[in-house]
Amino acid sequence: MKNLKKIAALFLIVLLSSCGDSEMVSLVKNGTLESYPEKTLGTAIENYFGTPYWTSGESEEGDKFVNIEGTVYFMDKEVDALLQYKISEDNTSFEYSALELNGVPQSNLIYFGLIESMYE
Repeated sequence: MKNLKKIAALFLIVLLSSCGDSEMVSLVKNGTLESYPEKTLGTAIENYFGTPYWTSGESEEGDKFVNIEGTVYFMDKEVDALLQYKISEDNTSFEYSALELNGVPQSNLIYFGLIESMYE
């Protein structure tokens, strides 16, 4: 019985520790864009994306990134969006990497339009 309680406690600790944002997700959520220093990117995304889901990872080449997935309105239609930011090697900054709408890569012009709409 004691072992069962220890296993249950360990499982609970692991479960609770995995609930928080990763360091990379926190960097992007709490960061600001140079053109819009008055609002964090996290606040802009939470107010604009439908059900945003934040993840982080590392590519096979060793590039670190944060993905934000959710729904947005584009040309008066709700679409699935994937917004990606690349994290610097020293984990102190991030930059735009990619935007996909319904799985289709978008140009920088569409990204800048999205950002402008998010910060209106």
